[in-house]
Amino acid sequence: MIVDILIKSLIGGALIGIVSTLVHKSPTLGAFLMGIPFVSVITLLMMHYGGVPFETFRTFSYETVLFVALSLVFFPMFVWLYGFGFYIALVTSAVITGALMWSVLEAMS
Repeated sequence: MIVDILIKSLIGGALIGIVSTLVHKSPTLGAFLMGIPFVSVITLLMMHYGGVPFETFRTFSYETVLFVALSLVFFPMFVWLYGFGFYIALVTSAVITGALMWSVLEAMS
């Protein structure tokens, strides 16, 4: 289990490092790479490797689509609030997006 966590952490850290470095040279390329569901693909591979049943794959896939759609609220909200300062925009956008996602999660259960 520890090895799995370390592998996932190294891959995730590498992806963040690559995207955050590339975005300085090409915001479009950075956005494109962020749009590719690397984390989901890696998660699906690890789930398969771990012998997760099909129903879990199905639930994970459907709920990922739902939460990705909800998380898209963050980006236009961040840009809209940026005039109030970077950190205010970042925290406010994250809190509002998180609250929206939490309310949907509560409604689902």
